[in-house]
Amino acid sequence: MLEQLNQVYDSSLKDSFFNLEPSSQESRHKLDHNQLNQFIQTLLTTIDLTELSELYFEQLSTTLQLSELKIQFEDNQVCFGKPPQKPYIKSLNCARLGINIATMQYTFSQPVSIRAWQILQQMHMNFSYPFKNALEHHKMKQFAMKDFLTSLGNRANYNETIARLANQADRRHEPFGLLVMDMDNFKQVNDTHGHHEGDKVLVTCAKTILSSLRESDFAFRFGGDEFCCLLSDADESVNALIAERIRKAISEEPFLAKHEISSSIGTATYRENDSQIGIFSRADEALYKAKHAGKNCVVAAKICHK
Repeated sequence: MLEQLNQVYDSSLKDSFFNLEPSSQESRHKLDHNQLNQFIQTLLTTIDLTELSELYFEQLSTTLQLSELKIQFEDNQVCFGKPPQKPYIKSLNCARLGINIATMQYTFSQPVSIRAWQILQQMHMNFSYPFKNALEHHKMKQFAMKDFLTSLGNRANYNETIARLANQADRRHEPFGLLVMDMDNFKQVNDTHGHHEGDKVLVTCAKTILSSLRESDFAFRFGGDEFCCLLSDADESVNALIAERIRKAISEEPFLAKHEISSSIGTATYRENDSQIGIFSRADEALYKAKHAGKNCVVAAKICHK
């Protein structure tokens, strides 16, 4: 069962609180009780995996001058900091019931002393406990944000992702793209062949869409035969290129062609000071125009000039 973690984060804990100049031989290779307690309390301020890992990196970088932290779990990775020109790497695993569930790679700019290595192992051990909870929370969250049929992101996942991209776009002054699409002639598949065949069509559409995207892009199923894609760092030309790639791939996929499935796609670009509602409305309106233009085509929304 996940621990209920609701402590309020104290920003003062960001300061380096480990005394790296030992006062005696007895304390030379360990942390005292107060230092360890503060470190643990810092890690109990969040259950979000990324936030927790970043807090851990901040503590390590101020305590042991860590340059980079990479955490590999399942098929995912979070990374903080930058590798030095001459890296010195230490790796430690995180296990549950004897099974390795994650690997932490610690990169330093200089050789790690015996004392620093012992402190790192102690910090790693105490990080492992909240990390395991955060990883379970992350898995449940990912499961709750997936469409059960296609395994694409669902509407909740879309809302979270576009909020993150909008925040990045406003901060970095970089645009991103949105594709909203319907599968043409899908209703006739359900009516003629039943919902089981319709589900197979939707799964094939999802796989075809994913295969047409870049690694940095995101795909979602809103429900029925409506799909969306968020394209990171994309302008009108990138939107058009990827949308046409998807349209062509769907029209040429043998199983979809057998059922005369094609796609109508509306595209829009998020610009600085745009809004999440605004970009979706423009893309949805462009989709409506694509449908009424004869289907199986791509229509771009007007550029937002806010």
